[in-house]
Amino acid sequence: MPGLPFMKKREAIVFIDGSNFYHNSKSIIDKSAKIDFKCLAEFICEHFDLTLKQMRYYNAVPDISDNENIYYKHMGFLEGLRKAGIVVKTRKLKKIEKLNIKIEKGIDVMIASDMIRKTLVEKECDVCILISGDADFIPAMQIIKDAGYEAIICSPKVGFSNELRQGNFRYLVLKKEWFLKCLIH
Repeated sequence: MPGLPFMKKREAIVFIDGSNFYHNSKSIIDKSAKIDFKCLAEFICEHFDLTLKQMRYYNAVPDISDNENIYYKHMGFLEGLRKAGIVVKTRKLKKIEKLNIKIEKGIDVMIASDMIRKTLVEKECDVCILISGDADFIPAMQIIKDAGYEAIICSPKVGFSNELRQGNFRYLVLKKEWFLKCLIH
């Protein structure tokens, strides 16, 4: 009896919305806990029977003049991700002087455009996996889906937009036990 043809698993790129993930995961794990993102991405890919091709982490960078300690700690964290083979993309944290606040600007657009570029233009993956609970990504995910590719969304339940879970895309609610398996000790 001839063997079955080899079925190659679909390849996925995992896109991590760093700030969204950090704030949503605080409801599940101690904010000082360090997540092994490669472990988490591999777990998610296994869950959906996909091969992890690449990971990309997006985050705003604080200004060194605001607090050197926080700046160097954050830069060290990002360098650790790079050493782990994760592509890190950043933008500067924006200050709104009148309100005395700092906000992240342009990260969601960067993630959405990279998802479309990596899938539809460069054809580097079959599936985009987004770790974020932010419904702002729905238009980009819909473009990917309309082109015949898949976009999957993953997030802890807290902060996971109901709009994202209404059935247009496959999704995964990340649970505490999965985080605990992927902690850096």
